[in-house]
Amino acid sequence: MIEYDAFGQRRPARVELPAGEPSSMALILSGVAMFGLDAELPATRGLLEFGDLLAETLVASGRGVVRPEPFRAERDTEGCIFAAASLDATIAGMWPDVPGVRIGLSAAVPLIAVASESPAALFVLVSPPILETYGNRPDRLELPLAEALGIPPAIAAELGARAPMHAGASVASRALVVHGAADRIVPPADAIGWRASLAAGGVDSARLEVAFADHDLEPCREPVLEAIERHLDEVGA
Repeated sequence: MIEYDAFGQRRPARVELPAGEPSSMALILSGVAMFGLDAELPATRGLLEFGDLLAETLVASGRGVVRPEPFRAERDTEGCIFAAASLDATIAGMWPDVPGVRIGLSAAVPLIAVASESPAALFVLVSPPILETYGNRPDRLELPLAEALGIPPAIAAELGARAPMHAGASVASRALVVHGAADRIVPPADAIGWRASLAAGGVDSARLEVAFADHDLEPCREPVLEAIERHLDEVGA
């Protein structure tokens, strides 16, 4: 375990390491930890399972993984951003010479985009929602995206106002956007928007649209795990 600052307390994050020196340290961030989302929501339950499988895959391939433990707290936008930035800085400080990888699971993607302070080798965006449009597109409110994801609407709107798609270009010089073509929660078009925005910001970004896969990438998780591992190998992380 390591600790970081969040909402006025030191909070724990679980560290999983390979047998030898890790070739990179991956932060896998979910909305359950940062936003306090209900882990049993359809939008979160399956993605948490995917996160577990991804962590196993990364550790087996010689990489380290950090995942914050869930905690109870009254949350606000500034607090969520501070917590994510604190964890990001803690990982960079503890492993300063090891390439960093930032992996956001859906709702956590915009948070990583606005909170990351240490440049990473790769930014992996899994089923990423676009929040920029939340405050200025009525049809977006009808979706209802924030409710489906479990993010309080005020936090979703305030995060969107910080232009996470633009800010995401500073997370890493390379990115991989992963999305299921049959996602019933976040429109697959959001992944296209993220990739285009990151590319416009100078990021070498790739997009993997997984045929027949839903929000949690079922029933096609194995090829996705293999694709992420290959992408990490390509960037040397």
